[in-house]
Amino acid sequence: MSRRRNLSIAAAAIIVAGGLVVTTASFYMRLSVQPRGGVQVLDGLESTVQVSYDEWAIPTIVGEDMEDVLRAQGFVHASERLWQLELFQRIARGRLAGIFGEAAIGTDRLVRTLDLWGAAGRALASLSPAERQLIEAYADGVNQRIETWRGPLPPEFLVLRIAPQPWSAQASLAVARIMSLDLSGWRTELSRIATLARVPSSLHPELEHAYPDWGPTIMQDDVTAGIELAGAESPPVRGLLVEDRPAIDGGTGGGIAGPGWDPITTLSSFAFSASNSWVIGSSRSIDGYPLLANDMHLSLRAPSTWFVNSLHAGARLAVAGVSIPGAPGVVVGLNRDLAWGFTNAMLDDGDFVVESLNLDGSMYRSGDEWRPFETRVESIDVRGGDPVEHVVRSTTRGPVITDVLDSGGLTLSLLWTGIQRRGAASAILSMNGAGSVGEFVDALGRFASPNQNVVFATTSGELGYGLAGSIPQRDGMDPTAPVSFERLPGGWPGFVPPDSMPRLLRPTSDYIASANNLQAHDLFGVVGSRYPLPFRARRIVDVLESASGWSVEEMVSLQLDTRSLWALRLRPRAIAAARRLGLDDVARELGAWDGDVSLGSTEAPVFFIWLFRLRQLVGADELDERGYFPQQAIDRVLEAGGSPWVDDVRTPGVETLEELEDIAMTTAVETSAGRTWGELHFENSSHPLGQVPLLQRLFRFDSGPYPSPGAPNTVRPDNYSRWSGLDSTAWTPPFVNEYGPSQRFVAHMDPAGPTGHFFLPTGQSGNPLDRHYRDMTPEWLDGRMVEVSLDPAERFAVETTRMRLQPPRDGGG
Repeated sequence: MSRRRNLSIAAAAIIVAGGLVVTTASFYMRLSVQPRGGVQVLDGLESTVQVSYDEWAIPTIVGEDMEDVLRAQGFVHASERLWQLELFQRIARGRLAGIFGEAAIGTDRLVRTLDLWGAAGRALASLSPAERQLIEAYADGVNQRIETWRGPLPPEFLVLRIAPQPWSAQASLAVARIMSLDLSGWRTELSRIATLARVPSSLHPELEHAYPDWGPTIMQDDVTAGIELAGAESPPVRGLLVEDRPAIDGGTGGGIAGPGWDPITTLSSFAFSASNSWVIGSSRSIDGYPLLANDMHLSLRAPSTWFVNSLHAGARLAVAGVSIPGAPGVVVGLNRDLAWGFTNAMLDDGDFVVESLNLDGSMYRSGDEWRPFETRVESIDVRGGDPVEHVVRSTTRGPVITDVLDSGGLTLSLLWTGIQRRGAASAILSMNGAGSVGEFVDALGRFASPNQNVVFATTSGELGYGLAGSIPQRDGMDPTAPVSFERLPGGWPGFVPPDSMPRLLRPTSDYIASANNLQAHDLFGVVGSRYPLPFRARRIVDVLESASGWSVEEMVSLQLDTRSLWALRLRPRAIAAARRLGLDDVARELGAWDGDVSLGSTEAPVFFIWLFRLRQLVGADELDERGYFPQQAIDRVLEAGGSPWVDDVRTPGVETLEELEDIAMTTAVETSAGRTWGELHFENSSHPLGQVPLLQRLFRFDSGPYPSPGAPNTVRPDNYSRWSGLDSTAWTPPFVNEYGPSQRFVAHMDPAGPTGHFFLPTGQSGNPLDRHYRDMTPEWLDGRMVEVSLDPAERFAVETTRMRLQPPRDGGG
């Protein structure tokens, strides 16, 4: 008994000691959260800068000088998002394998082939001395925060056993290059080219780019009022927030596992691939002042891609909005005179040039002569392994992209606007300070990449739209097909000049809507051709046509709209399949469904499992469960009532569309099993280290999964990545969505004091041990917004903590 008692005491002592170690370690790690109050000396400041934080840790940064304010913004960004800065720089420099190992080599090879870091360096060299000085001040603020860091580094640095790299102005400019890469469509276009080469020409029509007649255009030159929706009527937007939602805490969501992490998805942190933005004028608002809404749909990441802040530099600057940690200024937001929002322009910004090689492949054709490839050798460090040598080949036109991405045997070099000299940094800073429509449009003219649709509204009541970016001059060439080296001996001859870019001012409709839709009918194939199905744009325009007496509340309600026009248009075929199978109850429920993909919907699971199972049945046999078969393809097959794609080439018989629809409906009913959308469909803001179960339990890096509404092509969207596949994961729940609204922003342009309203799906902090890491998550689904005034006195009145940054001559400590 005595021996057992001693063992019990020893075991208890070990448990207590272990608990003390964990508690001590946890307390120590929490010291990595940097204080948001007190006094900090900052070299380089001309005068004191005040940083006031509200209850959500949204800072208002106030100084007398623009350079001082941007230096302080860099300091704040590094305080809150140091790991994010480190990750962005490693992506841009192709150094992910050094921390994540062999799995990241492919990503590093792609980035180094494109030379994003070198492109950022060339962009830095093209800036004026004054512009460069501002960006360098921001970088200096980042570095001073690193040098004066208090306590341990954030958990990611300790887990990976790395130290933060110094920041630079080149690193800030490289952030925009990552954005350009992720939103560019040339990788999808390369997949399409390879698929067209694999399948017979009879299957090509469904893969060709087109824009439907019922799709609205941003420039409002469309002639069709709407689309057939089988008798369904559009409900008003007012009141869309009325729905009971389950309580969430941003935790692990009952053990539903998120998808495995692939480092290439890190490049999706910025994609403006499916965003919404619209403005309404004085005739449609409740008080006669314009309103603007913008929600950019990106890869959902923890920490959030965005950081909300307000910047004030004397009388020169007062701007509030979302910034990207690593880059100075505000990307989307408002100042005292204007508000603006972004959506991806879907511009054809890359061309593949078919290179002619000599017999041994060492030289390429340039005009009438053979030239050796320009080469450089890159050494990629690999965690846990030996360095990998990567040889980059380039022609006079661009890097040989098929050295790292498959094209079906062709040797293709890439012409791409994302690696041109000009970028976006100076344009963003000019937009932040623009005081008139003329100044803002001039700033858009300096915005070279990434390519964006920009809508804006002013306190004087004006509404406008402008395309910002670089449209290559192609002289009639088809940008969706590879072009011979003979057509582009030295690359593109030039770009469309800024004063010829698409613009729209003061529309008679008193609204402008942009949801990645076509700019104008005569611009199809000139600006771009790879537009998504325009159901979001159609829904937004239909609602705005009847908008009257709107306030911020109605703008947010439309952002949360989950009515699927796509489902309503294709629903008759799903109903017919249910009836053929004798599933009359299912047919009646689908017939009565209003298309709202809410958490409580039992119809949404049946319809979308049916649709994506059917897409797999139609496309997988020709493509062996891989290849390019987008949503537009299955939409065309169903609208036409058949296609050569329908027959399964692996069987001796000839299948009909009805047969495949019936198989898909049987699958949908069995798989959904009467469950609601909220029981099958989730959203997760993921972190690279959150995919490691032990680390996720210790630090809760991921925020989610939690039930989420919405579906492909709804205004409040879903973009579950596995739906793009053609295997069983494309339709098998649970669906854990990794893409969606990355922020929400609504501006109220009252000339007496414009206000911005913001919210994020996670929180302001990038440290999972900080309460502000995920404190916004529980209220995200309900459309909570935080008002941010441009009056510093109002912001100081609601502050919770204040930090003072001061130059050395003022003392400190």
